Amino acid sequence: MKRVFGARATLAALTIGAGVAAALAIFGVFGAHGAMPRTGPLSVRTGLKSPPVSFVRGDGLFTNKSGRSQLGAAVSGAVIGPLSPVAVRSSDGKLVAYNTWQKLRTVDDEQSFSEQAIRDGDALGIPSLRVHDDGGNDVLVARGAYSAAWSQDGALAFAKGVDPEFRAGRTYNAQIVVRRGVHGHDVAWTTEPAHYVVYAWAGDRLLFYRVGLGEKLELFVADGPGKLRPLADGSAIAVSPDATRVAVLSQDATNVRVLEVASGSERSWLDVTTATTPLQWVAYSGSWVGDHIVAPASAGLTVLHVSSGSLELEQVLSLDHSEFPAGVQQPRFTDAAGNEIAATADIPPANGRAGVSFLLQCDRIARACDRGAPAPAKEWLRQVDESATSGEGGH
Repeated sequence: MKRVFGARATLAALTIGAGVAAALAIFGVFGAHGAMPRTGPLSVRTGLKSPPVSFVRGDGLFTNKSGRSQLGAAVSGAVIGPLSPVAVRSSDGKLVAYNTWQKLRTVDDEQSFSEQAIRDGDALGIPSLRVHDDGGNDVLVARGAYSAAWSQDGALAFAKGVDPEFRAGRTYNAQIVVRRGVHGHDVAWTTEPAHYVVYAWAGDRLLFYRVGLGEKLELFVADGPGKLRPLADGSAIAVSPDATRVAVLSQDATNVRVLEVASGSERSWLDVTTATTPLQWVAYSGSWVGDHIVAPASAGLTVLHVSSGSLELEQVLSLDHSEFPAGVQQPRFTDAAGNEIAATADIPPANGRAGVSFLLQCDRIARACDRGAPAPAKEWLRQVDESATSGEGGH
């Protein structure tokens, strides 16, 4: 289940390319915390009228409290894919940083660059980062910027491109910078440019990716400006609520480890292919509340139970592959007990139909989900990452 973020893959992401998910037949497993979450299929029904989470879609920010707010530009996750949130709320709840994309050239993903007379080095678009406040004000943070994370004290970390323009056939090199407040001065935390993506804060440490050849992901920790160290080969699933640990995923997407952020030492490990209910793979960018982690998985969703020295697969929630061929992305717990899960499901284009996206709100105890109205995939319907305000780790 490789995810690609090169020039062609970035433009493909503008229309949400097909993902890979396989529906599995699963049998029961019991949880250990009051209610008994059981493994099994999720039933999905239409009719999610008022999602309990804030979300972005096109040039709108939607919340339960204030309805729709007009953004300064349409959101886009073209440069980041599911590695980092499209939109993320500050710890005080007043600001939302979001990713945008200025198209400089129309690209048909069904044709090669040469068939469209696109030459190596041609400018295709410019990613930018913007911030919207609760008073309706919307400001540009930086052109050529993408992938944001808020610290608890209001610092904004993001990747800032060496060349703002995204060019065909070129690596989009950047530096990781940290800004104290929206209008503060940028301080470079990396020492040399590379293809970086910001993931999350873990206390006062910053987690970020370096994307290498062959789509290789390396997870790094920055303890401060210029103080960088590799943490793991692979990707991050979630940061613990106390921001001291991170669940990381191996390059082949089959092994999950819980690591200490400060030292890199391993606390626990799980091979999901040999679990009681085996999975083909799990994916990154999930959520961690209390002692539970939720992540996308080959079947649909999986919930892991974390203790001081162990990691167990507690529940597998399968989705109908024919209905959700690309599975779900960036699932998040929406309650403190870790029973309610919100996620986005993308349906790739097929048989002449354009791709669409849905919000899902699921109860893992009842194994039931409500599905929201479809949105065109090009509008990048995504949850606002609220982990800085909700007691989760990260961002």
